[in-house]
Amino acid sequence: MSSDEDNDIEVYPAVEPTGDKVYRLVETVTSVVPAGQQMLHSLIAPPIQKRMESWIKKTEEKLKILEENKKIDLNELNSRPEFSALLLRTIQAAAVTSQDEQLANLRNYILNVSLKPDISEDEAFIFLEVIKDLTPSHVRVINFYNSPENYLDKIIELQQGTVKGIIKPRGNIPQGQELSHVFGYGEPEYWYNIYNIVEGKHLIVSLDQGIKGSPDLTVRGQSTEFGRKILSMILEIDEQ
Repeated sequence: MSSDEDNDIEVYPAVEPTGDKVYRLVETVTSVVPAGQQMLHSLIAPPIQKRMESWIKKTEEKLKILEENKKIDLNELNSRPEFSALLLRTIQAAAVTSQDEQLANLRNYILNVSLKPDISEDEAFIFLEVIKDLTPSHVRVINFYNSPENYLDKIIELQQGTVKGIIKPRGNIPQGQELSHVFGYGEPEYWYNIYNIVEGKHLIVSLDQGIKGSPDLTVRGQSTEFGRKILSMILEIDEQ
């Protein structure tokens, strides 16, 4: 693996040590703090730098594994200016989240893009704009309505209060009740708000959906084609 002392990091088109890149990005992110606010700057800069260094290192390691297994060509990636720009934006997105799952999603996104040389620049940036705003709760909601059969036991439990397999609404928030029970935490109102945010991004739609292999069971939403594409772009890839 390359160290921060190396002068040529293959993952990036510019010849510059990783440590310098991280420092410049940290300075860019923390520049929103007004001059003279040293205390706030000291609270923000160290965690950002540490997080970015870790994210870049892990991403670089996985890209090199993919190259070793002949799944990608780093020289080819270096020749794609849109990939370099996308990588920079993804690093900046990683800098402003502390959630491990979200950091993993951003890393998986870059790895998946590296495996798709034909993806358009426009599409890649649109995907990133959506993915960088998805918290783990948002992703769980998309996953649930994409593959409700994975939560069959919880859905069966809900049938104790259902009519013809459809959950009885309480306060007109059936999806909130559904998600609260399936995930085992959070009030229905919390999950209903999450549901509305995800629906507003056109990743799910409010249509009843039957469960594969269990036609008597129904959930109150479905993933959209766009939602399924987003899930595929944050899926952990097989490096072998």
